[in-house]
Amino acid sequence: MAEPAPTKGTLGKERGSSWLVTLDALARDQALADRRYVGGKASRLAWLRRHGFFVPDTWVIPERAFAAALRELPPACEPRSLLRAATGRAVYSRAAEAREQILEARLPHGLEDELAEIWRTQGSKAPWGFAVRSSATCEDGALVSMAGLAESVLGVRGASGLVNAVRRVWASIASGRALGYLATHGIRDVGMAVVIQPVVPASAAGVMFTRRSAGPRERIVNAGFGLGAPVVDGVTTPDMLRIGEDGRVLEQIVARKPRTTIIGEAGIVERPAESPDAPALSSSMIAELSDIARRLERIEDVPWDVEFACEASNENGSGRVWIVQARHVTGLGFPEGGDQNTVWSSANVGEALPGVATPFTWSIAGAYSEAGFRKAFGTLGCTVPKHARLVGNVYGRFYLNLSEFMRIAAQVPWLDPRTLVDLGGGSGGEELANQVGTVSHRGFYARLPLTATRLLREQLRLDQHVARFEAEAERAFRLHNALDLAILPDEGVGRKIRDVQDLLERTGDVMLTCASSALGTHILLKTVLSRVEPLEAERLAHDLTRGIRDLESARPAIGVARIVNLARRDPEAREALAHEGATVSALPDGPTKRALVAFLDLYGDRVVREAELSTPRWKEDPRPVLAMIRAALRGDPRDVEPNLARARDGAHASMQALLPRLNIAEQTLVRHLVTRAQTAARRREQMRTWVTRVLGMLRDVALDADRRILRLVPELARDWAAIQRDTRSELASIPSVFFLTVDEVVTALRSSRTDLGPLVRARRAEFARDRARPDPPATFIGAPPSVQLPPSGGDVLRGIGASSGVVEGRARVLLSASQMSELEPGEVLVVHTTDVGWTPLFCLAAGVVTELGGPLSHAAVVARELGVPSVVNVDGVTRALRTGDRLRVDGDRGVVERLPAETKSQ
Repeated sequence: MAEPAPTKGTLGKERGSSWLVTLDALARDQALADRRYVGGKASRLAWLRRHGFFVPDTWVIPERAFAAALRELPPACEPRSLLRAATGRAVYSRAAEAREQILEARLPHGLEDELAEIWRTQGSKAPWGFAVRSSATCEDGALVSMAGLAESVLGVRGASGLVNAVRRVWASIASGRALGYLATHGIRDVGMAVVIQPVVPASAAGVMFTRRSAGPRERIVNAGFGLGAPVVDGVTTPDMLRIGEDGRVLEQIVARKPRTTIIGEAGIVERPAESPDAPALSSSMIAELSDIARRLERIEDVPWDVEFACEASNENGSGRVWIVQARHVTGLGFPEGGDQNTVWSSANVGEALPGVATPFTWSIAGAYSEAGFRKAFGTLGCTVPKHARLVGNVYGRFYLNLSEFMRIAAQVPWLDPRTLVDLGGGSGGEELANQVGTVSHRGFYARLPLTATRLLREQLRLDQHVARFEAEAERAFRLHNALDLAILPDEGVGRKIRDVQDLLERTGDVMLTCASSALGTHILLKTVLSRVEPLEAERLAHDLTRGIRDLESARPAIGVARIVNLARRDPEAREALAHEGATVSALPDGPTKRALVAFLDLYGDRVVREAELSTPRWKEDPRPVLAMIRAALRGDPRDVEPNLARARDGAHASMQALLPRLNIAEQTLVRHLVTRAQTAARRREQMRTWVTRVLGMLRDVALDADRRILRLVPELARDWAAIQRDTRSELASIPSVFFLTVDEVVTALRSSRTDLGPLVRARRAEFARDRARPDPPATFIGAPPSVQLPPSGGDVLRGIGASSGVVEGRARVLLSASQMSELEPGEVLVVHTTDVGWTPLFCLAAGVVTELGGPLSHAAVVARELGVPSVVNVDGVTRALRTGDRLRVDGDRGVVERLPAETKSQ
């Protein structure tokens, strides 16, 4: 029989308290510290205090207070009820309504008084306020971690602040994603205890991963100045350390940290760091962290995830290291659709849509991707399991389930998983090859005659198919631009959304056909070349296929260069463009302004992260284009001239060097395959442009739908007005419609739904939490690790050569599109990933280095056409390098080398 819960008189009754219990009380009585009553986090903190670790003074509100508050609310707010609905389509709306009611819940009698007493007696001892964190009864157990799903509120001040923070933590259980995650792990009910701690006035803080599940016992530490939350949440770039079991620092990458994050009267704030280039952790802090790791593993020999805060007590930086929370790493859950052996990768899909996607984008792009992949596999003659999940949501980011993907692709006998992974810019090819080694080819061979006939017919008619589609799409595009959406009724706008969705699906079908043609031709060319150049066949295939005439994706870069050249001959326009606040309307009439207006008319649907529908396009906000022009005007005219001739000349030279090594038949075959590969690449980029245009059409209609929904739901209009008044809010540029799915938007327009306010508020909160988390690794197995591993290789970083050539220059590390104007002509552009919205900067850069991407990505193709040496898929490069580092970029070997400061370019 289950042990009865501690009663009101036994749990929390200390010094007259009816609800709050101190950490010391839990540490003294293990029965009171049971996770069923105080949750996993509080139970572990009590365990740490019991074993002599330094843990800040802590008060715990047990789970029974949460249960008591819920008894005053409708039964639909009960987690048990919400979890029963977790797999249904209505879970998000039900969870949002429950969240709203929990946020307004009345606290159990006496609890508000006890929270006021904490503030009255302890507030003066907590200059940075309090941290109020979740401690779910299922949290940090053997199978379930609520990390990133439940709420933590930092810098809480005042009695009312504590009360509201407790409600926020309770309400975070009512999240569609949290409920789905718990239901997937077999959780049928959950309670929410709450942990309250004073925020440690830390000089440094971060997170330590005591060891990986396999390999040597090395500690991985991420740390920054001030609060640990920005490091844990990925808001700042941390120092990264690899520490041996004996405490020696094996590797240390010190990030430039211009800001220290603290908590002030207004909440979490930043102040200038005294020593931006100094390491966050002193040697004594590192030694103490090593000791903590040894002690933890001596007691329980498992990998630990430890959040810590260092309180420096003297000028030498020595002082106490506090453990804020700790958990077993085995408590990490797996993304939906995967298990401990699943290989997940964002290397390819992350280039199209890096970062966190809004719900509206997810509802369209997720379905679009799943359907597109299934159709592409079906065309190849593969069988796709009905319940297979090819695309997964990892903290709001798009990831490809490579294990499932390759199990399907492996039905084609000659498709090597390692080749496909390498071309996509991912890793884990060997692991995948082992996973798919037993896949049967029998069904594929049985369907081969029909499949081969269909594919041949499709390829022979591809030019006609593309031409026919473009005529249809051009007509739809013109009609869309001529239509005044305001004249349509609400239901008409809903139909318009569906029409554009259908056009997007047709566009995607044609693009996938073109992409398949490009991939197949490249693999055939590489196979032929491997006979004479087995080790260099990949590079040689890229070199031979450069010089594509009229490449659509290179046109924006050429267009910016043209505007820059016109501005150099137009002093008034050049002076106007040189100002940070330059606008198109403020430019003097003349050739420069006309060229800029024409550019925006042609490429106005482009933007960085163009697949994210909430992102304003260049035609709406041309500031990124003006920033690129402003950066180009600072350089020599020769620095911004696209070197298209060099690509063609290089391809011709590579062909002339190759031909003598081939017989007549091979020469004819290689020439034919090169021509086919260039044509296929041109078609693919052509269709990629149409995808961008259709996405722009979809955004137009979504914005019109937003105006209508705000009229239908006054509550949403009030929320949106409040968000826009907060100039510090990162969500002020994302209208409410993008926090709804496309089905919800169409339904609202048809039936005038008025219950969308809670849903949008809940989704905004979830989106903000996801965006604050660090990007998981581009490729991982099972679950994303808790901390970022230091990039391996020291001063030599390896990736994939995407565009040939060797160049030296200073690094310019750009973490967002808002920094575009900082690039100086002749610098090496270092970014997380580049889509076509970044490519106009390629004309300025001496070289390009990215963390994501493959040799056949859109940006790689453009880099080759513009003659810019490029290396992609360099793991952790934006963390390993700093702006100002001298680099040698070798696009032939896929190597980026950091040079000594005194090294001069030859």
